[in-house]
Amino acid sequence: MVEQKVLFTKEEIHKIRGYVTEFKDRIVGTYHPNINHGEHDPNGGHNIADHVQWDASTEYDWMYERIFNWTTELNIPIVNLGWEFIIQKYPKGFEFKPHIDDVSQGKTKLGRKRYYTILIQLTSTDEYDGGGLWVEDLNKVAIPINQQIGNVSIFGNAQIHWVDLITSGERWSCTIFLEKGSLKKTLM
Repeated sequence: MVEQKVLFTKEEIHKIRGYVTEFKDRIVGTYHPNINHGEHDPNGGHNIADHVQWDASTEYDWMYERIFNWTTELNIPIVNLGWEFIIQKYPKGFEFKPHIDDVSQGKTKLGRKRYYTILIQLTSTDEYDGGGLWVEDLNKVAIPINQQIGNVSIFGNAQIHWVDLITSGERWSCTIFLEKGSLKKTLM
């Protein structure tokens, strides 16, 4: 399952980008049993990010409501958008190798299960080169995600996805992970 739709205007996207208070450099490990011979890659992804709590301010309510209403229209069994959204910046030379979004504990143990991933495109394609976002469908076909500024996509966590190497400029995005407390109880 991959759904996507342009939900935000360019002006609204710049407002979202303005929510950043402090970017922190982060290298993210990736793991999936069908990638790298099932071995954990400690350098699977690299970006600069700021984690923003939904309940930190009511100024984020408009964004929350827009995304939540869209997932409701899609009949995705979500009761809330979790506790945070993550604004990320990928400068030239950064990428995110193929992975799924569960949080591992050690090399193979599951730390936290994530059920859906929501991604928001925060950059116009004239601001960077490379940086394509891809999601594998259930038939293992790579689907390119629309890179139009304001596009929002949602897909199931078990779907492999990646961001190609940024060859110039900067690519910004926003990620929302939906974990156990975000879903209707009948699914857990």
